[in-house]
This record gives sequence, C-alpha cells and structure tokens, in this order.
Amino acid sequence: MSETNYSYLPLIEQLLHTQSYDTLEAVTLQELQKSQLLSAHSLDAARMQRLPATVIYLASLAIENEIDIGANTIWLAVYQSIGRRAETPAFQQLSKRSALQAVASSLIHQRELDKKALMQCHGELDEWLAAAELLVDYARFDQLKVLIAELARRKADVESWLYLVRTLFLRQAFVKNVDPADLLAECYLSIRDNLGESNPVIANVRSSLALYASHAYAVSGKHQKTILWAQQATSSQDKVPASINMARAHCFEGRFPETLEWLDDLLGQLVKPEVRQSHKEEQKHPDQKTQFDVIAASQALLDLREVLLPLGVKPFLVSGTLLGYAREGQLLAHDKDIDVGIIGWEDQFDVVNALLQSGLFGVDFTHVKGRRAYHLVTQHLRSRVMIDIFIYREENGSLVTGVESYFGYLQKFAFTPFDVKAVKFLGVDFFVPSDVEKNLEENFGNWRQPDPGYISHLESPSTMDVGGDVYQVVGRLRALEAIQKGSLEKLERVIHLMNDQKHQPLGMSEATLAQLRSIQAQEQQEVLYAE
Repeated sequence: MSETNYSYLPLIEQLLHTQSYDTLEAVTLQELQKSQLLSAHSLDAARMQRLPATVIYLASLAIENEIDIGANTIWLAVYQSIGRRAETPAFQQLSKRSALQAVASSLIHQRELDKKALMQCHGELDEWLAAAELLVDYARFDQLKVLIAELARRKADVESWLYLVRTLFLRQAFVKNVDPADLLAECYLSIRDNLGESNPVIANVRSSLALYASHAYAVSGKHQKTILWAQQATSSQDKVPASINMARAHCFEGRFPETLEWLDDLLGQLVKPEVRQSHKEEQKHPDQKTQFDVIAASQALLDLREVLLPLGVKPFLVSGTLLGYAREGQLLAHDKDIDVGIIGWEDQFDVVNALLQSGLFGVDFTHVKGRRAYHLVTQHLRSRVMIDIFIYREENGSLVTGVESYFGYLQKFAFTPFDVKAVKFLGVDFFVPSDVEKNLEENFGNWRQPDPGYISHLESPSTMDVGGDVYQVVGRLRALEAIQKGSLEKLERVIHLMNDQKHQPLGMSEATLAQLRSIQAQEQQEVLYAE
C-alpha cells in the first residue's frame, strides 16, 4: 500500500458530496482502467483517509461486480449505519458477538464502548483487527484503549499483539494530525506494556512503539512526553526519527541550543550510509505526490480567487507563484505549491470561513492564531494542491510576513511596503505587488536567472535575523532535506551558507561541517558509481 498513490480518492469523495455524477462516472472509468479501484487496498485507503462516502461507493461497486462480496457487504453495512446513525437491516445481520459489530454499534449510536458486551465477543483475530482499524479510522482512541485492555485480559499471544501493531503502523501516516493524539500515544504504550521483552525482535517493536508514542505526543503538544518516549526509541532504525522528535520538541519550547545539539547529532549519524538510506526511506509519505501539476494548480488558484474576492480580500501573488507570473506568465512546472499573500491579520477568520464554506478547500487550523498569525495553510481538495497564504503586516517600517514551521519556529521576512495592482494572469485579473520587480529582487535577488540550488529561507534578501537562532535551525533542516532528497547541489549550498555563519553564537561547528562534506563526497561517489 505504501508505494501506491491513492490521491484520486479525495476527489471521488468531493464528487459524491457535490453530486457531480457525470464527472464521478468519468473518474471512476478512468481509475478502473489504470488502478485497482475495487481492490481491498483501495477500500482500506479510503477508510484510512476518512472518506466515508467513498467507502460506501467503492463497496457498492465491488458488490455489483461480484468482487469479495462478503467483506464488502460487511463494510458497506458498517459505514452506511454509521453515516445514518441507525442500524441498517444488513448491519443487524452481523454476528451479535463480533468485536467489529460491538465497536461499530458504539459508533452508530454515539455511545461509549460497552465493556461487558466486548467481554462476550468471540471470533477470529481478523475481526478484532478490523474493529481496531475502524476505531483508528474514526480516531476513537479512547475506545481503542478499551479494546486493547480486553485483549490483555484475554491474555492475547505475542503474535496477536504484533498483528495489531502492524495494523496501527500502517495507519500511522494518516493519524499523525488527529486530536486527541495523546490518547493514541497511550494506546501504543499499552500495547508496548503487553509485549514484554522476550527477544531482540520484540525489543525492536517496543522501540518503534515508543517512537510512535513520541510522534503522537508531539502532535498533541506534550513536548516533555515527546522527549521522554523518543529516548526509549533505542533501536538502530528508530534513532534518526527519534532524534528529529527530540530536536522538534526542544524547538517548540524555544530551547534552540538543545535543538541544534540534536540536529547536529543527527547529521553525524547520517555519515553512515546505512543510516542515511534508512532516513531516506523513513521520510517518504505513503500518499506523496512527486510532481506539481500546473493545470490542476492553476485551477486551484482560480478557485481561491473566486472564494476570496467576494470578501473584499485581495489575494496577491507572491514568492514562487509571482516568479512564475513574471518569468513565464504561468505557474512554474518545478514548483511544489501555490503562494499568495493578504495584508493584515484581521481578515484571516473570514478567509478561513469562506474557504471551508466553499467546499473546495480544507484548512490547517494550527496556523489560525489571531494577532500571532503570519501564515495560513489550505489545500484544494480536488487537486490536493497546497496553498500558502502569507499574512503581511507593518512592522518597523516594513511589510513583514513569516513561515510557521511544523518544527516549531517562526521565520520572518521583511519587504519594502507596497500596494497591489491588478494584472492579467491565467486569463483573469489577479493582484500582484505594485512593483513586481522590486518585490522579486527582495525575495530572490537575481530572480531573472533560474537557480536550481537556491534555498529561499537561507538566501532570500528579505530574510530577517540572518545567522540567528532560527536561521541556524533552518540551515540544519535544509541540510537534512537535501540529504533525504539526494540533492547534492542544495547540500553544497547549505554547507557554504552554514560555513559563512559559523562564527555566530549557535553556528555550525567545524566538526559538523566536516561531516556534511563527508556525506556530500559519499553521495557524489554513489552518483558516479551509478552512472
């Protein structure tokens, strides 16, 4: 599953909700020809991504085509009943002593999981795993704790616990932003307690459970617990992500010396080729899109314009999107997202509400911070294109915006104050800064010359506090990113920039710079060998 792209599933969900049946039929026929749309894997992916209408749709199609009728009938009954909040006749035909039936019943009727009913359940391990999956997919980790406790009471064997661990780990990428994530952490730790320490294999699983508990505590903002359980992730394959968790937790609490100490330790670990390869594999997301679709992104930008203009908000092109307008008259094919700006933090709540009400966009609420907001993140649901909305405000005679990183820091950028003007872009009127060339110069320097190795957050003339604490953190993270992506050009650029700033209080040491050069040399050798 991890190597397959299921990006078409959210589109199917949207088309079902908007009742766009002609388009839905076209998308379905297209996917039937090029993917395993009606496979158990597709259904499972729809469940993981919390797309209930798509689950019902796929299960119905599979039944009509006589594919795995038994399993699809069960999931159809479960999801239809949960959606209606009432048991369908098909659901009532399920075994009354099935763990899946007991769990689904609690979700249908929106009540706590009946511990006594669960104690009376029987059936094969697969049914208990299906029940666990359903609770994870609906983020009911409180009930998952009850199910885990029941398995412990039954003295489940090691094999059963390992199957449950595998089930949860497969879903980890899709539950990392859930709320409340600390309950998920407690589930991981409960399983860890029940596994014991019988052999090296189990020790490795216990390490990974500690690591995932650390991930979950990080999401819930419990940074001390993040650190505590990252320290328990001691197996070789977990040390790199555990170090990242340690660094991130310290960064969120503003402890930059400790953050940099962990990041530099991590860079030292990556000198070993086997550790570096593990890091590259670990960072791959199971639903990661690797190519920026200019046509889809253009439609996402047009939709954003249509949603925001009625508010009186004037979204204007900035950063890479403005560069695409000025250099090519379109979005840049090598870009990865869309960048627009708005002036003033006061409009953010109207903007977020309009995006949600449109049904076209999803919003990351962690960036909605009132006066403290510099950066909103939204996703165009149909194309899955990410859009950064940068909030500009006046500070000390400049227009200042910023990036609020997932790592816990705010990096700020200052521009000469500007008004906005309308220009033709993508066939309609769009707003841009009044002096496009000046804005691009302040963002990119020599913007007319393409520079594949350019690292905006380190090299932009607009970057504030160059060489300071946040700058040093960003430098280490860009090094990690370059290593993970195998980008030798960017790694060389980071080494050069960090060397220039090594005299700063938290500057990179000669030892760490030497380690980065060693990694660079190894990667270059691998490229030459491959050729």
